[in-house]
Amino acid sequence: MNTRIVFLLLLSAVFVSSCRKQDDNVFLENETTSGFDGYSSTDTLSIKTSTVREDSLKTDSLSHNLIGCINDPVFGKYQASTYFQLKLPQVGNVISSNTLDSAVLFLQFTSSTAYYGDLNSEVSFNVHELTQSMGNTVTHSNQSYTYDNTPVGSFSGRFNVTDSLAYNSLGTIYKGAPGISIKLSNAMAQKLFNATASDLSSQANFLNFFKGLVLVPTGTPASGSGAIAAINLKGAFSRLRVYYNGNMQSDFKVYDDCERFSAYAVSNQGTEITKQKTMNGSANFDTTYVMAMAGAKTFIQLPELFNLVPNNGKLISVGKAEIVFRPLTGSYAAPCTLPKRMLLFVKEKETGLNAGMIDMLEPFYGGTYNASKNEYRFNITRYIQSLYTDYQLKGTNNNNGLFLAIPSDSPVAPSRIMIDAAKGTAGSGIEFKIIYTEL
Repeated sequence: MNTRIVFLLLLSAVFVSSCRKQDDNVFLENETTSGFDGYSSTDTLSIKTSTVREDSLKTDSLSHNLIGCINDPVFGKYQASTYFQLKLPQVGNVISSNTLDSAVLFLQFTSSTAYYGDLNSEVSFNVHELTQSMGNTVTHSNQSYTYDNTPVGSFSGRFNVTDSLAYNSLGTIYKGAPGISIKLSNAMAQKLFNATASDLSSQANFLNFFKGLVLVPTGTPASGSGAIAAINLKGAFSRLRVYYNGNMQSDFKVYDDCERFSAYAVSNQGTEITKQKTMNGSANFDTTYVMAMAGAKTFIQLPELFNLVPNNGKLISVGKAEIVFRPLTGSYAAPCTLPKRMLLFVKEKETGLNAGMIDMLEPFYGGTYNASKNEYRFNITRYIQSLYTDYQLKGTNNNNGLFLAIPSDSPVAPSRIMIDAAKGTAGSGIEFKIIYTEL
């Protein structure tokens, strides 16, 4: 039986024993090695942190989409545009022989909490008709489709994510979910109204005739203002409705098989973020930045991790490993609230991109904001163990670092956070804690 097999068997026994002794798998207040008899612990290994650029995000399969613009004095101007197709609820419904009234676009907000920024801010965006067919080649937040420069509609006002939206259905006024209604131009209304039997004979023909719409923010909010909200394009009240003959209507909707995606743009970030980004993780900073919408992420390095490896040939067995992040005091307050959840990724060796870690599959992975402790705590035991295993048994150093980022979905929220990355003080700043033994 070779060394690797022996080690894996011993490691399995240790994990089983550890789970029996302490199944919560999180560090407790003032805990050192409680529940891990014979183990050692340390929280003094050096940590390096810096802000780095985030790569574009896949946004063609989000649960919801974003629209709006925020002008943050630290994180810069960031805005979200959304592209989408609409399809026929039924083919062959020709209405051009009737009398056109108008066309209105209804956009349903996702929820009363699915937004970021100041809802008292004025937000404006235009609606444009696409001139390029949507497909599966445009999938990421830094891409776009071409569209007609002349707007077919516009919105300017406040996002009211709580009040019901009034709408006309067959001549009767109803109240639906909170949202926005935008009267479209006469030219847009006339185009849809005049769709021929051929245009309406199939979904494919209709998408060739009318490729879709894009919502594009306009202007720049005053510093410290602006808002971005999530919209549910597949919601019951989202639709493009053509009214005719006084009390008749024809709807076009976003269905599950419709293409839709959001494009993000970030500019004019503060000098500190810009400075850290240009250094590509080569320096150490005690304040770092994380921003949604591909704005920024924090790079974490553990350069002394393998200092625990003994010279006697014994193997490191990790009982528990956690890393704790805290927001910088004074850097957050309404409307710039903290992210509800964060993610910790592995830096992929070949590409340098975000990669998942095995601990993400565990129920105790963490990452949810703990308001009572003002922290985000991650359990990365299996990941740290894998680093030691690869290093000691294979001679491979996979300690390439970690990325702290804000999720792009679940929730879809364009939040941001300044990280207190000060080191060396228990109960504050960033902390990395490990309980281990030698086998």
